[in-house]
Amino acid sequence: MDQFLPEQVQMTDAIVSVAFDKAWRFVEKDPLLAHNLKTVLHSRLRTFLESSIRKGERNTLNLANEAIRSLRAELAPWTEQ
Repeated sequence: MDQFLPEQVQMTDAIVSVAFDKAWRFVEKDPLLAHNLKTVLHSRLRTFLESSIRKGERNTLNLANEAIRSLRAELAPWTEQ
C-alpha cells in the first residue's frame, strides 16, 4: 500500500485544486455539459483529476485538459456526425 507523507498530500491537494479551478472555468460554460447537475460535474471532474495525479501527472494544465476531455466523453450527450 502506498503511504504518503503529509507534505505530499498537501502538495497533491494543491495541484488538484489549481487544476480543478482551471478546468472548472471551461466546464461551467461548456454547452455540451450544461445539462448535468453542478454537483455531478464537480464530483466527476475531481475524480478524473485525482486519477491523473495517481498516474504521475503534475502539470496543472495537462491535468485540467485531460479531466475536461474525460468529463466530456463521459457526460456530454451523443451528437450525430
